Amino acid sequence: MQRTPAVELGATRPSAISSFRPDIQGLRAVAVGAVLLYHANWSLFSGGFVGVDVFFVISGFLITGILLREAQKTGRIRLADFYAKRARRILPAATVVLLATLILTVMFLPQIRWESIGIEALASAAYLVNWVLAAGTDYLNADVAESPLQHFWTLAVEEQFYIVWPLILVALLAVLRRTAAKGNTADAAGRAMRAARVGVLAILVPSLLFSIYYTGAAPENAYFVTTTRLWELAIGAAIAVFAAQAARVPDWLGYALGWIGSAAIAASALLYSGATQFPGYAALLPTLGAAAVIVGGMNGRAERGVGRLLSLKPMRWVGDISYSLYLWHWPLIVIGTYLMDGELRVRYGLLIVAFAVLPSWLSYKFIENPFRNWQRLKHSVKRSLLAGVGLMVATAVVASSVYFAPRTMNPEYSAQEGEPIGAEALTDDFANDDLESFTDAGKPVDYVEGGFTPSAINARDDNTVVYELGCNRSSQSSVPKIEGCIFGDPNGEVSIVLIGDSHAANWASPFIALAEEHGWRLRITTKAGCGFSSVAQAHRDGYEDTSCTKWNDTSFDQIQEEKPDLVVTANSDGRVAWQSDLSREEGQLLFVDGLRDNLERLNAADIPTLVMNTTPRMSSDIPECISANLGALTECATPREEAFGDGSVFVDYAVDGLSSTGTIDMGNWICPDAEACAPVVGHVVVWRDTHHFTDTYARTLAEPLEAQLRQLELTNSVLFP
Repeated sequence: MQRTPAVELGATRPSAISSFRPDIQGLRAVAVGAVLLYHANWSLFSGGFVGVDVFFVISGFLITGILLREAQKTGRIRLADFYAKRARRILPAATVVLLATLILTVMFLPQIRWESIGIEALASAAYLVNWVLAAGTDYLNADVAESPLQHFWTLAVEEQFYIVWPLILVALLAVLRRTAAKGNTADAAGRAMRAARVGVLAILVPSLLFSIYYTGAAPENAYFVTTTRLWELAIGAAIAVFAAQAARVPDWLGYALGWIGSAAIAASALLYSGATQFPGYAALLPTLGAAAVIVGGMNGRAERGVGRLLSLKPMRWVGDISYSLYLWHWPLIVIGTYLMDGELRVRYGLLIVAFAVLPSWLSYKFIENPFRNWQRLKHSVKRSLLAGVGLMVATAVVASSVYFAPRTMNPEYSAQEGEPIGAEALTDDFANDDLESFTDAGKPVDYVEGGFTPSAINARDDNTVVYELGCNRSSQSSVPKIEGCIFGDPNGEVSIVLIGDSHAANWASPFIALAEEHGWRLRITTKAGCGFSSVAQAHRDGYEDTSCTKWNDTSFDQIQEEKPDLVVTANSDGRVAWQSDLSREEGQLLFVDGLRDNLERLNAADIPTLVMNTTPRMSSDIPECISANLGALTECATPREEAFGDGSVFVDYAVDGLSSTGTIDMGNWICPDAEACAPVVGHVVVWRDTHHFTDTYARTLAEPLEAQLRQLELTNSVLFP
């Protein structure tokens, strides 16, 4: 059994150490159990992700105890020895899971996902994957399936803490030694404690304050980055540093702390959800709860009070295998979800979690313990470190092979056999058809004769230029960008503003092409996840999107000041207003009320407006589906009725009765078949995810868009005087 030391350190003397803290093993079981039930999609545990934060507190406590015991005895910390122990403890099991996940990826997942998983495996091996995930967390990949290596972000945060924290202690100890009398080694324990107290506060306070700030400013990124999480490990470290004081609490208070802390962890796991902005303030509840349980078990109380439950043999056994169980369950969940067509029901999630116990137990018995206790490594720091490097290199080699495999297996121009297709000829057989009535031009087919472009591998990045220029603001930004976002003739007699969410950005390229052709002044201002509405909107995770409100207010003021000849807007029919007591349908209706309010106010200011009708939404991520069904592309089609839904009803309501507002419906050009929307139309892949066009396809829509603009009296008189 893995031993969990009870770190109860004296203020100026070597630590008094109990050999085992069974309650902490049980607390590990609680933490991993919360995470597993959350990942199994059990809605009761909507906040089960807080188990990770409990792990952080435990890790900070135990690792700091190890460092302080050495510092108290010798006045120094042997970094090489510390990292050798971490390598033996962490790397073997992690490497096996990384290699197994890469093998399962090649066996079961479509090639389009190999590249990103290869990169994430490299970053996981180097314990930097949390920064990779933070950099890639934005609205553009909101519909992309989760990575089977995403859970390695927590290990990356911990390992980065294990680098920063010992170095801080070493530096502080060196400073204190210089100020001490030469040859005075009797005060080594006192210097260690002084250094630790200063160091832990230097980490905890700034990181907590930054976490609170950054969680409000950029919640998607804040979830992963190390700087918002260090304080959680520092809470555990602080318990070890101030253990002598914490251990003095009377028994009645210790028992109360144990139960209160357990209740705090349970409450956060049951009451939190994806709508909770996290970490920030919200992470205080589970982390302080974990701290209370640890303190409550000090001074001989580890198996009394709540410790009696946490110390039960089943709890301790789960705690023993918790590291391997955390590593194994998530890749199995992700791959299982893919094999079940992207929907993981609770019963299947629980079955996968239960199955994960088997490889976890085998990993604990035959990998974790043997490597940690392998005498040949245990007694040689050099061999331990070299073994760790070897394991990381092995992962890097396999991950690189998985990364490069799709590029070598498929021509870049097409995922089918065929000659490269010039952009100017992409849709000659399609763009000249009259799609006021349906034709066979966009009928779903299993195989596109002559190939298609972009390839499935490249489709995800086939994006309009407004993203590169920053005209489409990120979900965190609240300031519209003007410089660099004016297209066509900056001094043109006709001025247009295209505004809305990413569905407005869908239409950027065709409007840019028309602005350049006709000499219009076109300004594009869009924002990810934020529609053109006067009401507060909900972020996709459920909380109030305050940056969206600020962006909308500023954008509206800019339009009124600019007074363009036409404002064009397009918005996802999934946008909802934010109010805590609204149903989704009520939120959608309230959002449309806000859209109508904006249109009315612009009309009152003598500014004509145009609303692009709803964009259909495919039932699968098209590049991934194409990658998995190269000879059966009809598998990637979506019934027309399902794709369009009832979005046009909201548009009709928004414009009803407004004399200076018109609508344009390009639905037949996006989905030219009467029965189903195809993934490929006219040799071009239409979608780069489920509801955003590839830029290659968007450019083919300029000519039919102009025809529609000329047919509508409002826009014809404004744009083509």
